[in-house]
Amino acid sequence: MKKIIIAAVSRNNVIGYNNSIPWNNPEELHHFKETTINHIVLMGRKTFESIGNTLKDRVNIVLSKKDVQLEQFDNLFHFTTLQSAIKYADDLQDNKIFIIGGSDIYAQTIDIADELLISRMPFEINGNRYFPKISNKSWMLKEKINMQSFVLEKY
Repeated sequence: MKKIIIAAVSRNNVIGYNNSIPWNNPEELHHFKETTINHIVLMGRKTFESIGNTLKDRVNIVLSKKDVQLEQFDNLFHFTTLQSAIKYADDLQDNKIFIIGGSDIYAQTIDIADELLISRMPFEINGNRYFPKISNKSWMLKEKINMQSFVLEKY
């Protein structure tokens, strides 16, 4: 199973502000949906809470050490360790799991991911959550695709 980090990141590496994305980009949201649909998505508790619901047509996995009340949601699974979440996802026999945030989850998974899909926003913005540094020793930029409102970087 391929572990793929997918993120929208500003020029100054901001991914969030006060538990939300500090911009609205319909083209990037469409890209995110089309890329992750019918696959597994892994996220932290704060990211799940900011979304407010499960992402439709995806297996949703929330990683949190805290006990969270998720019984009211369909297709949502909670794990307290990254290893148990990955093991569960692997047992589902999907060929991809998309790691969708937030900053703590990205930091925990950047060294075990197989691929990065970074939607690079063409601006700097204030925020309080950041994407981890992409090391040139660990990652090689394979492709840049110019979209209308952002650049998709594939590592």
